Amino acid sequence: VWQGNVSLFTAMFKAVEDRLNAANDSEYGVQSILLVEDNVKFYSSYLPTLYLELWKQNQSLRGETMTLRERMLRMKSRPKVLLCTNFEEAADIYSRYSDNIIGLITDAGFPRDGEHDPFAGVSFAEHVLSDRPALPVLVQSAAPPDSEIAQAARRVGAKFTSKNQPSLLSEIRHFLTEDMMFGPLTFQDGLTGSELGSVSSVTELLSTWQSLPESAVAFHARECHLSKWFLARAEFSLARRFRASNYPTDFIDPEGRERADWLRNWILSETRAHRNKLASGVENVHSADASTTIVRLGKGSLGGKGRGFRFLHSIEDKYSLSTLLPELEMVVPRSFILATEVFDRFIEDNKLMVPALNATTNEEVREMFAAATLPQDVTVELRRYLEAQTSPLAVRSSSLFEDAFLQPFAGIYESIMLPNTAGSLEARLDELSWAVRMVYASAYCLEARAYSEGTGNRAEEEKMAVIMQEVVGDVHGDHFYPSLAGVANSIDFYPRPHTQPEDGCAQLRLGLGFGVVDNLPSVHLSLGDPANPTGYAEGEMQVSALNLAARPGAAAGEDSLLVSLPAESGAAAAALTTVPRLSAGSVVAAPEAASSVPLSHDVHGERVVFKQGYGEERRGEAPPPPDESAVVLPLQRALSGEVPLASALAFLLRLGSAGLGCPVEIEFALRLRKDAGSRHQLHVLQMRPQADLSSNNTARALRFRYLPTSDYAAMASKHALGHGRFEQIRDVVFVPPGRFSPENTTAIAAEISAINAQLRAEGRKCLLIAPGRWGSADTARGIPVGWADIDASTFIVETTVPGSAKVPLSQGSHFFQNLLSFGHGYATVEEGSDEYADYDYWERLPAEAGSGEFARHVRLPEPLEVVVDGMSRRGVVMKPGKPFEVYIAQVDAFMAIQEQASGSM
Repeated sequence: VWQGNVSLFTAMFKAVEDRLNAANDSEYGVQSILLVEDNVKFYSSYLPTLYLELWKQNQSLRGETMTLRERMLRMKSRPKVLLCTNFEEAADIYSRYSDNIIGLITDAGFPRDGEHDPFAGVSFAEHVLSDRPALPVLVQSAAPPDSEIAQAARRVGAKFTSKNQPSLLSEIRHFLTEDMMFGPLTFQDGLTGSELGSVSSVTELLSTWQSLPESAVAFHARECHLSKWFLARAEFSLARRFRASNYPTDFIDPEGRERADWLRNWILSETRAHRNKLASGVENVHSADASTTIVRLGKGSLGGKGRGFRFLHSIEDKYSLSTLLPELEMVVPRSFILATEVFDRFIEDNKLMVPALNATTNEEVREMFAAATLPQDVTVELRRYLEAQTSPLAVRSSSLFEDAFLQPFAGIYESIMLPNTAGSLEARLDELSWAVRMVYASAYCLEARAYSEGTGNRAEEEKMAVIMQEVVGDVHGDHFYPSLAGVANSIDFYPRPHTQPEDGCAQLRLGLGFGVVDNLPSVHLSLGDPANPTGYAEGEMQVSALNLAARPGAAAGEDSLLVSLPAESGAAAAALTTVPRLSAGSVVAAPEAASSVPLSHDVHGERVVFKQGYGEERRGEAPPPPDESAVVLPLQRALSGEVPLASALAFLLRLGSAGLGCPVEIEFALRLRKDAGSRHQLHVLQMRPQADLSSNNTARALRFRYLPTSDYAAMASKHALGHGRFEQIRDVVFVPPGRFSPENTTAIAAEISAINAQLRAEGRKCLLIAPGRWGSADTARGIPVGWADIDASTFIVETTVPGSAKVPLSQGSHFFQNLLSFGHGYATVEEGSDEYADYDYWERLPAEAGSGEFARHVRLPEPLEVVVDGMSRRGVVMKPGKPFEVYIAQVDAFMAIQEQASGSM
């Protein structure tokens, strides 16, 4: 009956849809409200009221953080309203969906067996409550509240309201919000009955539940209030978990006491895990708590690193990484992320886009960003973040382009470490604000703009998210650093004779990892042979550290923040100090094995241990304390003995490769334990795709094993990277060994940069050859070029530094990662082997006008033949007039035939 309320039409459509969809949706846990009413006038009023309350409840959930998919599913999963007009129909509907009925609203009298029965509703309510005693039931009738019908309804356990009272619809709304839990969940003390507050969201529930008295926890568990509340919110899996638990039976200690504290912690753990799963581990800043793995501020993307952390947290949860290895806890850090919307607002509010794109120096970009201001609401949230964060912070870039497949933009953008030790909150806020602005500025630095153009992207399309995390490490005097850190790769481009490239490897260094990515001396660890690391022993290595006494900011800059401590300073010994593993005879039983910890079954039917943290500490005689004498651990034991580092890295690399569908690279940091009661910690700081040259280069594959003599090739290497031919190279830029010296590497870099700029302007590609390590921050061991200084090269060669034993590995650095991502060829040449680089040949050729005092540039009339076999790692640069097919391919084929013939005799 339409009484002018247009919402009746919507209610009619929804009622029909609900009846049609009930059978299918109930299989997925969708709940239903059973409405039994034969008077068209009344159910024409009830239906719009019910659907309006359901809509309000659904809208209230939009403030909860969850993925878009989960939000859509939640909207589709609202409770149904199933209207019945007689006893038989109601009984049939209940028998079909009894497990999914969330509440019953029934008239007292309606047809039964074809005749009107004034007590049919009471009889039906009694039938339902005998099956589901805790189900909310409301009986309404035209009879007064003190009538026989009302008394009968109350006797069977139902509530009663009169249809004649003017507040009838309000009574129904109150029944929905209070009894059926569609409104806030109100807590009360189980002993006194006093109200203890109410919650409207999961975040509020987590905060309040933690501080409720045990009497309130036990009361609400017995009344199944939590399962009802989550059912009304369409969070079926969590509601089923709580409904399947049995308090107090499942929470009794060996002394027979009810343990409401165990129940409290179990509910908190389950709810947090469920909330993080719905949000894919990401929670907005207004609803996050201490358990949230990723907290975001603003809309838009989390950037490349942010995507990587979502993936890492998902596998951390799926595979229980923290408890996977008994001696090593694998940890993915919590993150606070300013999403790309904040970057957009910052750029727009300060009108920085055009000036930044037109800037001619990096310093000009930094100055204009340093003078800009962050949005006020962002500053407020950064202040709140710092109120709870007093440890050193890493402020990291996370752009849209960063860590993407094929072009990872590794190390192109700024990341800044802050001591976070200033004397006041406002001073720490100023430092953090400055760091955020410098990360934003790095999106427009010259190197980033050149890289964007080289990858076919537009710098103006770039957007930057910023990630803030605690720095991993310990305080050592005025410095902060972990035991060691580095980069692990799925593919080892320098395998040993008895290992395979697929075994993977790691480059690591004592202290922080910036030394590895900046190409400083480090240890090379083959994960196929972890007992034999190569490179620098810990006695020869410096320790990369954060200077806690430094004051970051626009005036001081960030150079003084990161320092390298000499080995003789004692920093190396401090980094490797730990409490060694307990001997077999002194093993302390884990809490799970103690007799005072009860075993039960969880709601999934599996055995579960309520650990010591769920209740009070164990009583009785404590085990003898272990020997906590600390020792300085030899680096080799830290890599493959005391700490299962190699096993953990190999597992993570395989896991990442399977998840991303490509080889991956992991940045990590290791903290050795400082007491026998804890475990070593491996912090996984980043995961990104690792470039694979064989998939980037489309040149045809070539196979060879034998290297030619210098009569035919200008360079031959057994350690080349890439696969196929590198074509259209007519220019060679090289530094003769006689002109190389550590004192001049900065000048050499400037000369190479000038030649590179000329080649780039002409659209030409070159072969680049020099002693030492390209892109090294250590000017004594290589040439400190950036990517923009050599981006005109296609094939790059490193040879031995005069007077040095050999060329250290470049693998693991951001510079090297970018070489791979562009599909550039790369080779090293070592003295004392059949490898060589014929510098004399290039010096005999006439130099171009742009050549400098140290770097020379020659141009050839025809393209060079540069060929790499990615399987054997052989690489050659053929001299003009000495074709590869004649002097290598045919010879190699002949030698292979000869070997095969000799083997068959």
